[in-house]
Amino acid sequence: MEAAAMPQTESVADNAGPNVRSVERIAAILTAFTAARPMLTLSEVARTAALDKNTTRRLLIALSRTGLVRRDEAEGTYGLDIAMLKLQPAVVGPRALRETAAPYLQRLTTETGMTSFFWLPDPSGAICIERVRASGVFLDVPWSSPGSTLPLNMAAGPRVILAYLDEPARRAWLAQPQPARTQSSQTDPAELEEAAGRIRERGHEMVADDFVVGLAGLGAPVFDRLGAFVASVSVTTRSGDFDDPALLARTLAAVRETAADIGVRLEGGPSASD
Repeated sequence: MEAAAMPQTESVADNAGPNVRSVERIAAILTAFTAARPMLTLSEVARTAALDKNTTRRLLIALSRTGLVRRDEAEGTYGLDIAMLKLQPAVVGPRALRETAAPYLQRLTTETGMTSFFWLPDPSGAICIERVRASGVFLDVPWSSPGSTLPLNMAAGPRVILAYLDEPARRAWLAQPQPARTQSSQTDPAELEEAAGRIRERGHEMVADDFVVGLAGLGAPVFDRLGAFVASVSVTTRSGDFDDPALLARTLAAVRETAADIGVRLEGGPSASD
């Protein structure tokens, strides 16, 4: 199976003109908001975007006029507004992958009764491009909604992606500080490298309590027709559920079947993520 290189974002030269710098600043502001932190104060936006407050305030006011950002006057916070949703249908990137994966994730959720996810490698970690929530789900997971990203050292789907990155990309990721969400989060680079090897050997990952205490995840890789690693599929449930060997085996079989059914429909090469 072919490992994946981490997708790269184009860098802009340090001597870029003022128009380019303005675009970069606007992008930094818009990407400061996340599903986990949808509303931010001016100071929080400025700090996250690495901008001074005056510049941040000026750009937030301009973005508010366009409908891309809104201000909560009562709380003194900012958030993305409804106009952002109008852009979503025009996003080309993973649309074909999302459309391919959606019916199989729905089947997986129906079969297992667990919320299912489809993840892609991204320079910022693992990006969730599709999610199917189980009916009667016991815990909402807005941080893993489509479009959200997770670091590669936690949660089953992202950890599978880390395992199947090519060696240079994996080393580059592990050279960064690894965040911890819980006491079970794995942050030591050597331990993460060893875990990646085990994931590749067995072809799946099962992890519990490392992102949210009380949740466990089970994930498997997706390979396209040419055998190249493309993505990962995962499900999440209560931490103790996978203590039942029979349930673990049934769920793993369903996750692997889903990954295979999606992968066989991906042509391979650049078109797989067009």
